[in-house]
Amino acid sequence: MRARIEAGFETAVDAARRFGWTSSYRNNESGTASFSFKKALDYAEKFKVRAAWLYAGIGPMREARVPVIGRALAGPDGSYIDDYDTGDFEPLEPFNIEDSVAVIVDGTSMTPRFMPGEIAVFGHKYDDPSPLVNKQVLVRTVDGRRMIKILRISKTQGRWDLHSLNSAFDPIEAVAVDWARPFEGLRAN
Repeated sequence: MRARIEAGFETAVDAARRFGWTSSYRNNESGTASFSFKKALDYAEKFKVRAAWLYAGIGPMREARVPVIGRALAGPDGSYIDDYDTGDFEPLEPFNIEDSVAVIVDGTSMTPRFMPGEIAVFGHKYDDPSPLVNKQVLVRTVDGRRMIKILRISKTQGRWDLHSLNSAFDPIEAVAVDWARPFEGLRAN
């Protein structure tokens, strides 16, 4: 019932009519008639929930999805192109990482690890990026730039150096960092 209601159908009859299901759907939902996992797959697809949850109450109702929040220009200045409005993003599957975001890579400063057009997923946001030293991160500087770089300790206290993988790009040194997120995975776009 919860899946049906969250999918916008007030009654079981409304859902059955919309999807062309027989009246047995009403009995399946109420528990007065059993149904196969194959049928659960059909119901789950229509209600956009997991079949295992619908059929047997196993796991979460829906898979967690990572929002793609924009493009990261992996270039010399590491500009971040935020071309998505709040809530205007594509969910990315099959990643199931809490508190993660993803960006589309655009540029070559981090090749060969990050290639243009790939989607890079980054995990939990660290306001103090110290635990992420020498790791590949999505970082936001105090002046608002967001970029994919390798985080390094700077000679200037309280600042960070941001390195590229591609040796054609010089490090960006002594940067004040607002936050950083560790790299979690890639997906081709």
